[in-house]
Amino acid sequence: MHALSILKPFGVDLFCTGKKFLVFNLISKNLKTKYHRSVLGLLWTLLSPLATTLVFYFVFKVVLNVQIPHYLPFILSGMLPWTFFSQTILEGMESLVMSLGLLSKVPIPLQVFPFVGALTNLVTLSLATPVLIGAALLSGVPLSSSLILLPVYYLILFFIAYGISTTLAILFVILRDLRHIMGIALQILFYATPIVYQDSMIPEKYRWVIYTNPVAFAFIDLHTIVGRGEWPIPEHLLVLFAWCLVSLLSATALHKLLGAELVERI
Repeated sequence: MHALSILKPFGVDLFCTGKKFLVFNLISKNLKTKYHRSVLGLLWTLLSPLATTLVFYFVFKVVLNVQIPHYLPFILSGMLPWTFFSQTILEGMESLVMSLGLLSKVPIPLQVFPFVGALTNLVTLSLATPVLIGAALLSGVPLSSSLILLPVYYLILFFIAYGISTTLAILFVILRDLRHIMGIALQILFYATPIVYQDSMIPEKYRWVIYTNPVAFAFIDLHTIVGRGEWPIPEHLLVLFAWCLVSLLSATALHKLLGAELVERI
């Protein structure tokens, strides 16, 4: 049995069937379209979060003098995964509407499009990982064997983002205002997540925000692994796996409820 077959109930059976060729071709098409006639190509996926990182570094470290050790790898370990997460959600949300031409001609499972978008962004995040590790080495972070957990956290963010983007892609067919709503929602989530600051800086009375945030523990643990070279708290993974299930189950339930009529409604 294929390893991904356990995810069939959540619609992630795209490598368990004859759709593998379709998925790889769509990923290739996405990458070529995104960087068509671009001089720097894939480097743009790195330059954008790097520029934002430098802005936050200047504000927090130079201007505000925030005392966070190894702040450059600390902030990079937040900004690079956040760029992947937010882009996956925003691009996946519009993926069904943008693929109407193909959907109306070929019988393709709807979840293919947000899944392909998430995989495309995962490829770019993986290519940026050497820069993240390089920044940690230059900053003197004692790199440890905890780095082997980086792919685990990437996959956790992947499945949470895939579930959310699939849910939003279905809802976006009905409510186009989601484009504006999610732009604001992701801005709020960015500052509500310990990405450019330590979770210990959150006042005790607001600590509950961490437990209602589906990706908070992922970024806390990424900071621990890359910014401090330490092993994260194991219990965090249990919470994150629970959020993965919630995200995938929500997308699956909504697809079963509205999926049959979506192509006509697009």
